[in-house]
Amino acid sequence: MAPVNEFQFLKNAKENKIKIEINQTNTYVHTLSTCGELNDFEFGINFTFENSSIKSVWLSWDGGNTKKYGYSTTENQLIADKNSLAKLLAKIFDRAPDEITKTFSAFHFPWGDISASASLQSTIAAIGISWNCENHAIKEKLI
Repeated sequence: MAPVNEFQFLKNAKENKIKIEINQTNTYVHTLSTCGELNDFEFGINFTFENSSIKSVWLSWDGGNTKKYGYSTTENQLIADKNSLAKLLAKIFDRAPDEITKTFSAFHFPWGDISASASLQSTIAAIGISWNCENHAIKEKLI
């Protein structure tokens, strides 16, 4: 899975008429935000770029128990939401997660990881995609 650089990402978004919000946290780090759907699950999506190279993508689930109960969502309800996201990923990848904890389920790949997680502090369930730092040289060749 070869990530695109920030310029190519913005070009693709514009060509596909996808509205992107840009937030520069400093000179080198940009967070681009939008929303989207995956198998009828609605997400708020944040793309983090550092030095024009993508570092991570976070898909915050806009449904489940957090949509029903907001900040009153219980720990067990958040864990259930995380498990729903992990099941979605398992179905897409046709395999079980490589690592499972109470609040985290991860699928490991040679290029990086995709995980489903629940944040008790933020009362949110999300899917995260991150690339391995040691693959930085590989990423630069693919861009």
